[in-house]
Amino acid sequence: MSSVGMPGSSELVEIALKEAEDFYERYHSPLTLRGLFYILVSKNVIPNTRNAYKRLSEVLATARYKGLFPWHLIKDTSRKVYSCEKSTYYPTRPLSPEELKEILINYVESYSDVRVNPWDDQPCRVIITVEKEALGDIIYRFAREIWCGVYQVRVLKGYESATMLHDLAETIKMMDVKKVAVLHLGDYDPSGEDIFRDLMERLEAMKVEKEVVMEKVAVTIDQIIELQLPAKPESIEEIEKLRRDPRYKAYIEKMKELAKKDERIAKLVEAYGSHEVRVELDALVALHPEKLKKVLEDAVLKYFDVEVYEEVTEKKEKELKEKAEEVRKATFESLTKLLGSSD
Repeated sequence: MSSVGMPGSSELVEIALKEAEDFYERYHSPLTLRGLFYILVSKNVIPNTRNAYKRLSEVLATARYKGLFPWHLIKDTSRKVYSCEKSTYYPTRPLSPEELKEILINYVESYSDVRVNPWDDQPCRVIITVEKEALGDIIYRFAREIWCGVYQVRVLKGYESATMLHDLAETIKMMDVKKVAVLHLGDYDPSGEDIFRDLMERLEAMKVEKEVVMEKVAVTIDQIIELQLPAKPESIEEIEKLRRDPRYKAYIEKMKELAKKDERIAKLVEAYGSHEVRVELDALVALHPEKLKKVLEDAVLKYFDVEVYEEVTEKKEKELKEKAEEVRKATFESLTKLLGSSD
């Protein structure tokens, strides 16, 4: 059991606030409460126990009500809100000539009729699946920062429903490529590993009639070892919950086999005194966001043919850019004549 104690409420709020603000400033995204908890655990501020998590939740809830901890620094996407009021907009004044000119000029500058996607000539496309809804937005942000992007980021919310799995299969079927890579991010625990297995098996049963490669890119046992992620359930409650999981026995057998084959895993198990290794995706996102970004980028680019891009797509894009300047110039000349102005 951890020997780390719990700081007082005021001190806990102060430390948590700094960590949450730093993360938000750097990634423009709030942490989940679970992610913030793992940051504090990693810095030995609080122990890795269910009671510590519960106390953190209570202390920060009180602090937020009192205005001591900004609401926007922690997110909870598990509750859906739907707006149902309807509004209709009407013009109440005529646009001035200056406003009309600005609208037309902005339209001409942004007008396009041909789209170029870095993946246009690629034989493969990439879809990212995320086990947890609360982490979907930051994974989407990371994916958008990859220069070539990805086809989709899909949030699964644990075991995918039959309807949503069918939708994923239909999406893959309609993609005009020979190969689709599905990159999965989820917890490393009995359910997290089984969710990936379930996704692979049920998607295979859908018979999408093209090559589908599935890869779990996070959390992996290699990442747990390399980054020394908090992988040991500290409280009796957590251990009991883990052992109640119907996938527990199969998971432990898998860990035993891995420990026999890999000395690093054997040392990890020995250090924890148990094969009950588990790490939530929240921990990787909160503790090593830059590492996760790199893992995601490398996984995506593995399926991106740079030679095809440089020889075909990039060349096509360059030609279109040159033509676009000529077209834009001609359009502005027509617009100037239309407006009766030399501006």
